Amino acid sequence: MSQAVSQPWYRSVSGLLPRPLRRRLLCLGRDLASLPGRMKPGARPLPWSSLHDVGGGGFHEVGRAIADELVREAGLTPESHVLDIGCGTGRVAFALADYLSAEGCYTGFDVAAGGLAWMLRHLPPAAAPFRVVRADVFNTEYRQRDDKRAATYRFPVSDGSVDVAFATSVFTHLLPADAANYLRETGRSLKPGGRAYVTAFVMTPDRVEPARAGRGFVKFHPFETVAHVGAPDVPEAMIAFDEAVFMDWIAAAGLKLAKPVRFGHWCGEDRTARPDFQDVLVLVKG
Repeated sequence: MSQAVSQPWYRSVSGLLPRPLRRRLLCLGRDLASLPGRMKPGARPLPWSSLHDVGGGGFHEVGRAIADELVREAGLTPESHVLDIGCGTGRVAFALADYLSAEGCYTGFDVAAGGLAWMLRHLPPAAAPFRVVRADVFNTEYRQRDDKRAATYRFPVSDGSVDVAFATSVFTHLLPADAANYLRETGRSLKPGGRAYVTAFVMTPDRVEPARAGRGFVKFHPFETVAHVGAPDVPEAMIAFDEAVFMDWIAAAGLKLAKPVRFGHWCGEDRTARPDFQDVLVLVKG
């Protein structure tokens, strides 16, 4: 059963509140629910939801699950140079601190300074060198005090230096020009044969009508002829890209699908058949 069907009360009530207030209330509810776990002796550090607002699931459990996915799907090894695109508070970095060897290395960047500061304070010791960079780029959803655009941002790594890049819940918050550039930068950063693990909302032709009718987790609206957004006043809040356009951007970046897209259930599909929420793309540099 889709979120849209199983939680009608949330959609009807939350629609009456301004988006910033809805977000703060949701974060507050998650933080209150997490208090018992935070107070247990020996509990691992957890970021507050105001810093780490990426949906449900345990912080460390989801981070470990993503790291395991990178091993299975993207060929991650302890010796890999890893690029974390939109690292947030370090959900995956915590898992990689235990996994990467002294021969590996990690570079992560994000637009949210508060999340990066929390990550640097709490990240455990690691054998591999870890480098964390703040991306000074504008984003309506996450960083408004900057006029630089992600469409021209250069990732903080040299050409062809990365074995595995990943971006989870990043392309769902990028405008079309920004997303195209982030794919180009992913292609520039990867070594030949390197892989990228990306999640996104891919709008296939059969999804357009259900998405616009609101049968997914939100109602989507057309945006810039190539995309669809859930909140027209804040397009970066949630954005889906037309499949053909997204695949053209992938090809232009010198990348290709390593395997078929693993479609999720964000548009109202059967979650028992599609356990992922977002669509998962594993890309390889030719």
